[in-house]
Amino acid sequence: MTSEEIRDAVFSRYGAVAASPDEGHGFPVGREFAEAVGYDPETLDALSPSCAARFTGAGNPQAAVELEEGERLLDLGCGAGLDLCCYARRFGSPHRLAGLDGSREMAVVAREHLAEAGFPETEVFCTRAETVPLPDDRLDVVTANGIFNLSPDADAVMKEIARVLKPGGRLVFAEIVLREAIDEAVRDSIDDWFRCIGGAMEESQLVDSLRSHGFESVEIVSATRNARTGHAASLCAVVRALRGSN
Repeated sequence: MTSEEIRDAVFSRYGAVAASPDEGHGFPVGREFAEAVGYDPETLDALSPSCAARFTGAGNPQAAVELEEGERLLDLGCGAGLDLCCYARRFGSPHRLAGLDGSREMAVVAREHLAEAGFPETEVFCTRAETVPLPDDRLDVVTANGIFNLSPDADAVMKEIARVLKPGGRLVFAEIVLREAIDEAVRDSIDDWFRCIGGAMEESQLVDSLRSHGFESVEIVSATRNARTGHAASLCAVVRALRGSN
């Protein structure tokens, strides 16, 4: 498949999750999985059940994310808005938060969930992660929960994040990484792309890619097994990095 075909297929599959979360999608979806990767049940109780029911993240980056007074945050690949709702509740600054998702259906439900949670002023953009509709040096924090391994051009996504972050801005994300190389047949399977394994990088490759796009102080905060892909070579890493000054 071409990069464009992979991208369109990913948007379509995740749009299907937004429309019908209870159907089989080939990867974990829902509240049970959210709790399994560490989301607090009381926090989930405070949100619309519909929000947790559509959770499709790679893991849980919440504990690694901080936002100071006056800072701006973008959640890239925000899905149904669970992480974004949690940030709005935690930081109390929904007007300084925004989300972005390439699936129109996901973007719609994210806006609905934010409004239901009391944060209608939090904007959600619907576009590719490679084309963030914000000016250069705009953001203090970019977060994500399984975005690079769903993109057929992860380098373009990293380059765009570096563009919109201020010098010294933080990138904090959860991502599926590999402990070792995997068979090329997995790379060629669109179902494995949906499961965040087909486009996954080895940990060292991910770190090197971030550094090549100007990120510094790249830190693997944690790397643990979870049920996101079902592949023996996969781990879920939470990663923190700073945009360099150049």
